[in-house]
Parts: sequence; C-alpha cells; structure tokens
Amino acid sequence: MSQHQSLADQAVETLAAVSAMTDALTNDHPERHAVRSLKPIAQDIISNALRQARDLAYQAEEMQREQRRVEASLADTTGRFL
Repeated sequence: MSQHQSLADQAVETLAAVSAMTDALTNDHPERHAVRSLKPIAQDIISNALRQARDLAYQAEEMQREQRRVEASLADTTGRFL
C-alpha cells in the first residue's frame, strides 16, 4: 500500500532530484546539452510555483485580517458580533 508524501517531503525530493539532474553528466554524454538546458527550466518552475503559493498565502492572511477588522468595526457600531 503506497503512502502519500507530505508536501514538505515532496519538495525535498523534488529539489534533490533537480539538483542531481546533471551530477552524472560528463562531456562524453551526447545528451548533456539537452539535460543541462532542462535543469534551469525545472528550477524556474519550482521558483515560480513557490512564489505564487506564497503570494496566495499572503492574500489569504490579508483577507482574514480585513475580515476581522470589518467584524470588529461592526461590533463597535452594533454592540454585537455577527
């Protein structure tokens, strides 16, 4: 039975795999140029995904702060919480 990896485990495994993409390549390998050009693309994908996910987390935090501010404002004017 396979177990699902945590997001952290997936991230570590993926970063390690991308880091190791070119470890075994030498100038004798005919595929070296293709593989070496794939590595920065993979790194960019990871970087962009992390940046976008963090931006979404910031937006969620801000939305929650704003909701609490609105609730507090309404409580001040009505004397009760919604």
